[in-house]
Amino acid sequence: MIPERLRTSEQEIRRSVARRQYAELPRRLDDLHRIADELIAGLPGSDPLRLEIIGFVLATIEWARLMLATQREVWSGQLGLLPRVGRYLDRPDCRTQAMCVDL
Repeated sequence: MIPERLRTSEQEIRRSVARRQYAELPRRLDDLHRIADELIAGLPGSDPLRLEIIGFVLATIEWARLMLATQREVWSGQLGLLPRVGRYLDRPDCRTQAMCVDL
């Protein structure tokens, strides 16, 4: 059973990612590591809760990494669309003549 302090820390990480508050992530991940280290240090070496805590922390970190990579791909795709958008703007430098007729 994962301790409540660790679950609360994980929820804060998920909330930061969901709100795109990426500047907070390093601090929140440090908090997760610190809490996990404190909990593991207080357990005997053969306690199965140690492995459960480690697995929980690794799964949380992997989830955050996957979400950040996905968001980066979305932004990359959006940036790739920017050159195409320019031709639809009504600016003098974007206007090109589609046809020229000599009389």
